[in-house]
Amino acid sequence: MVKAFRNTVMAPVFIVVAGSNILWNFMNSDIACGLALAASVSAGFCVERAFVERSRREMIRLYGVDWH
Repeated sequence: MVKAFRNTVMAPVFIVVAGSNILWNFMNSDIACGLALAASVSAGFCVERAFVERSRREMIRLYGVDWH
């Protein structure tokens, strides 16, 4: 589920960043796509980390600090 949600976040971020840069001619389209790829990957990692931290907090809440 985390992977599906991460990919769902990554796709719109890529489209928004690349589309806005190409549409308004801020920079070369190759650079815009590279920037969009970097932004989407970082957004995906942030979403994945949020899920992991939430799971970790839940395990600590249920089983205490030494749950592993």
